[in-house]
Amino acid sequence: MEEPIVNAAVLQEKEMKIGAGMASKQEWVQCDEHFAMKVLSVDEANHNVEALIKIKGPYRSGKHTHTCETHAFVLEGEIKNHTAGCTFGPGDYCYQGLNDEHDEEFPEGDTVVYASYRGHQDTLVEFYGEDGEVCGQFTVSDYMA
Repeated sequence: MEEPIVNAAVLQEKEMKIGAGMASKQEWVQCDEHFAMKVLSVDEANHNVEALIKIKGPYRSGKHTHTCETHAFVLEGEIKNHTAGCTFGPGDYCYQGLNDEHDEEFPEGDTVVYASYRGHQDTLVEFYGEDGEVCGQFTVSDYMA
């Protein structure tokens, strides 16, 4: 008799939380006027987050740094990366390396992105004010709620 296949996430359930049910059935959790998310999984011990993120445009992020490796796949809408000078649309994959500093813009309408954050600390993204000081952040803990 064959051994049943077990999802690796279940084996480490004390360290990883998986979103309940199918993402298509989950409601979007509104974070602020521009951001909503559906958390797919959080591995707190390894500082990893998988999420669907919806950004309501028009919105410009301003200068910020990903203090983790970020993998993003655009599902709908578009992202203009002003630092790299390129625009990502549906079906495009974007990798942002550790400590990648950039400025992004989201046009009118909704942009939906699958994002995978793979960090080494609780802080995943730091946002900067006009004075260059950190004025906001996204952390692994923010996704645990």
